[in-house]
Amino acid sequence: MRRVAIVGAGAVGCLLAARLTPTRAEVTLIARPRAAEIIRRDGIVVVSPLGRVSRVPVGRVTDDALAAGPQDAVFVCVKAHSLGNVLDALSGLMGPGTVVVPMVGGIPWWYPLGQPEPLGSYRLKTVDPDGTLWRAVPPDRLVGAVVGVSAESDGAGRIRHVDGQRFVFGDPLGRRTPAVAGVVELFSLAGFQARGSLDIRADIWTGLCGALAFDPLSALTGAGIGALCIDPGTRRIARMLMAEARAVAERLGIRLALDIEARIAAAEAAGDHRTGMLQDIDAGRRLEVDATLRSVAELGALIGVPTPTVETVAALADLKARLRSGSAAQAA
Repeated sequence: MRRVAIVGAGAVGCLLAARLTPTRAEVTLIARPRAAEIIRRDGIVVVSPLGRVSRVPVGRVTDDALAAGPQDAVFVCVKAHSLGNVLDALSGLMGPGTVVVPMVGGIPWWYPLGQPEPLGSYRLKTVDPDGTLWRAVPPDRLVGAVVGVSAESDGAGRIRHVDGQRFVFGDPLGRRTPAVAGVVELFSLAGFQARGSLDIRADIWTGLCGALAFDPLSALTGAGIGALCIDPGTRRIARMLMAEARAVAERLGIRLALDIEARIAAAEAAGDHRTGMLQDIDAGRRLEVDATLRSVAELGALIGVPTPTVETVAALADLKARLRSGSAAQAA
């Protein structure tokens, strides 16, 4: 893959731009005007998990996707609820063979593609309410992705890579494709631990179970993951959330090798870092509740699997976000 674009200059988008730039790919970062100006001038500053600081000049940074032209691959690094806002930019980057890789959390809008009924003809209202994404992105261009890195933004073009190097990519129909192989090769050249998967949905559920258990609890309590694992009450709730998600996945035919206690122990051992939702709540940003929690509840309702804990935590997280936004507006 020679020409690649990254849409979104948040923590993950900037990390990808910084790591992919030294490879043989021609990297274009699509950012908002102010962020694009800063990154063009200063490059991207990355603090590694070991504390090493590096500054990477990105070859091309623009707020005009149309000027960037068709790409071989486009990595869409925005929140799931913001995907509709970047469709114009995406259309400007599409050529006859462009591969689209949504680097989003939670259950992606394309999840029902090629699945047995009742899922196959279903459209997920929580993540694609009016079917815009389904119509806008050709299914045969998609590569599914699971992001296994944690990064924090410290202003435009300044990020801290907290933990993780893993990425999993797979074709939504479970095929071996040149597109998946090309993306895996590119990320491997960038020094990431990248692999292809013939069952990307199982990998999505494996990653989601951790995010669904810890991110909203972190936003609600202000605690890092380590503290959530140590406290008996939040540990119990995390276990319940994972169990409900696993039940939905298994009813959908996913073979999920998930030992809940082992997953919680691994999260505890990773340390007390701040989740993405905690960063979002502190910054007054919208929480990714729909893709991470409500999508699971929606699928559960479709197939008859109760998800009371997931629905309760989703409601609490929404209220927390609304109260925080109201406080921020009053303070302004």
